[in-house]
Amino acid sequence: MSFNIPNTFVAGTKAKADEVNENFTSLQNELNKNAQTVAEIKTDIDYIKNDFMDDIAAEIEMLSQSQKSKFSINSANLAEDGKTPDILDDTDSSTLAFKVGGEYPVLIATNAAGESETFESIASISLSGYASGLYNIFLTLEGNVELFQASVYRSAKVPDEPVINDVWLMTLEPWASYKYNGVSWVEYDGIPLGSVDIVSGKAYELVNAEFNTQYLDSDCNFLTSRGRENISRRFESNWFTIGSKSAFTLNHNLNIKPERYSIKLLARVKSTVGNFNAGDILNLGYCNFMGNVANSELGCILRCTNTSVTVGTGNSDYACYNDFGGTGYYGLRRDNLQYKLIVTQDVN
Repeated sequence: MSFNIPNTFVAGTKAKADEVNENFTSLQNELNKNAQTVAEIKTDIDYIKNDFMDDIAAEIEMLSQSQKSKFSINSANLAEDGKTPDILDDTDSSTLAFKVGGEYPVLIATNAAGESETFESIASISLSGYASGLYNIFLTLEGNVELFQASVYRSAKVPDEPVINDVWLMTLEPWASYKYNGVSWVEYDGIPLGSVDIVSGKAYELVNAEFNTQYLDSDCNFLTSRGRENISRRFESNWFTIGSKSAFTLNHNLNIKPERYSIKLLARVKSTVGNFNAGDILNLGYCNFMGNVANSELGCILRCTNTSVTVGTGNSDYACYNDFGGTGYYGLRRDNLQYKLIVTQDVN
């Protein structure tokens, strides 16, 4: 915007006082207008800055409250200890119900793409139509609960040999989640709630997924902040079956000597036999007992390297003979057991 001085003067001529004063007045008015404009601009800048900072503060507050990590439950009902996730309701074993809303807190969840939703309730579902087996439980942003008898992969690369309904979390930015439809991987917005083991239309084991799983270890296994207080690395296999004279290998990325990590070999009883009930979890010892006949090798043995653990079984179709002190002995067949390997590295 240009500014014109009202009066001009020629060299060598006398200037009239009123014309000089008029020029000064005009200049003063223009300066005052500019000062007002600058003040208005400063006010606008302050408003924008404050509004922007308020938005950032609100976003930070929201994130700090809900810890909106991806592909996870951010907050929901906890057990009495204030730490253990407690979403899945075991009141009625024939129905999968959820402790969400009403007397329980709402559930906040975020999918792999970073989209979040708050749920004030989740409808329960009947388990009567499901075949027996272990199912992973997912919640979509639309509020639908989906059960898949399949695996969940967390890795940067495409899983090998997937089966229908496998879910893959691609752990490269930008994160994405996919479900295998039998032909290809398609985007999936489901969020893991946990798992349920169904037998004859009823749940006999419910496992809640950890909340706020915002840390990945080097093998793409999730660690909670609570877990990181005690364990720097944790590698856990899915439940697997293993027969006589066979082996299963869990690969890990600890890359340290085996004496610097701990190993658990768990077994889960599939159906009741003797004093063992379906669903019992057994912490197996590692033995390789050899009897006086070729088919009497009952136990298992572990072979450990810097990057893997392999469990091998003996010749017998039986895992052990043990009734916890009762009368008689009951044979636990290997085909009546599921196994799990857990490898951890202590912080110290």
